[in-house]
Amino acid sequence: MKKLLTACAACVLAGMVSAQVESVNIVGYQTVTASGQYFSSGPTFVTVGSATADWNLGDIAVSGMDPFTDFIQFLSPNTAGTVLSATYIDAVADAAYGAGDGALIGWWDYNDVGGTSLDAEVFAAGTGFLCNLTSTGVQFTYSGEVLQGDTALDLAGQKYPMIANLTPVDLTLADVTATGMDPFLDFIQFLSPTTAGTVVSATYIDAVADAAYGAGDGALIGWWDYNDVGGTSLDTTAFPAGASVLGNFTSTGVQVIFPNPVQ
Repeated sequence: MKKLLTACAACVLAGMVSAQVESVNIVGYQTVTASGQYFSSGPTFVTVGSATADWNLGDIAVSGMDPFTDFIQFLSPNTAGTVLSATYIDAVADAAYGAGDGALIGWWDYNDVGGTSLDAEVFAAGTGFLCNLTSTGVQFTYSGEVLQGDTALDLAGQKYPMIANLTPVDLTLADVTATGMDPFLDFIQFLSPTTAGTVVSATYIDAVADAAYGAGDGALIGWWDYNDVGGTSLDTTAFPAGASVLGNFTSTGVQVIFPNPVQ
């Protein structure tokens, strides 16, 4: 089976190379630059050939991290506490802290740098993480296979999931839908990359909630400011490729659906 290998991130972003696609598999890469100490991010690809739409930490390459001051955090979906801290040794750090032969390049437990490799850690598509970066200009290169078709993230039972825009396409909230959210109990939070504080809280009214709280004619379906439900629409809020948000769900059957990136 042929696979289309994109030569650069721009190829992926420009309409997903529509006419050039030769098979159902598209692989490529995309580089995302951290915009602050507490940048929220997540991969825009899954591992090539993954049958379960997963990604490995080793699929991500990073430049500009100091392995003794910079790391990313995976949060517990139950408590929002940190369950895994990972740092990356690139070629520059390998030369500074190792033999310079590339042996240390990759992901390591931040509490055991050079001792416990985390390259093989596996995460479900759409899993995001929170950075804690002292260095500036850190870049994440996401690579792998494009997850095609609409993708529904089943967040059942997760109170605080980190949800990444798993597509290599810049979206707005209007492109993303949800089911199972109570607009007066459940919301997603965009976090400040400089303070990690909440800057936007958004909730979704689906058809069920529209019937319960509105006229049932679909007029309320979409994303709203959690502090002004039905008053301030957030459908035009940007949700860039590789960005992530933090869920805050009381309901137990929430799904968030991302659109097919290949049109």
